[in-house]
Amino acid sequence: MNRKTFLIVTLIVGSLGITSINSVVAQQTTKKPTSSLQMAQFSPLKGSWRLGNMALLDLPTPMVPSQELTAEFADGRISGSGGCNRFMGSYEIQGDRLTISQLASTFKACEEPIMNQESKYLKALQGAQRFELDDKGLTIYYQVEQESGVLRFVSKNVRGLW
Repeated sequence: MNRKTFLIVTLIVGSLGITSINSVVAQQTTKKPTSSLQMAQFSPLKGSWRLGNMALLDLPTPMVPSQELTAEFADGRISGSGGCNRFMGSYEIQGDRLTISQLASTFKACEEPIMNQESKYLKALQGAQRFELDDKGLTIYYQVEQESGVLRFVSKNVRGLW
């Protein structure tokens, strides 16, 4: 509300008291945003994550040592490293539901154990069903074929024991 409009409203509703003016001002300040920039959605996953462990039905999957598997979430896009190749795709969040698109990746060849781990990791990401965030990090629950499991991440900004 500009100054001129405020003065006119004050003169017209002066006899109604301050509460009327406050309600007019409150209505003006509680309008919903209209620009696309103001309507941008906040993503709780936004940031860089490092995989701590994978588990099928709560049984930890052995990890190839010294390979960093990552996921970076930003603006509906996911990217990262599968330990050998870089990958990218998109994601959507609805409440605690997480859907990750078919992922594209580079085609660098690595040793078989690393490639097997990468394949399991990317498959698990694409099977994402829901997620949880807490003070320990990010947990993604997934379902692939007949298997379900979890991916547990820590922020890349925090160095942990995993």
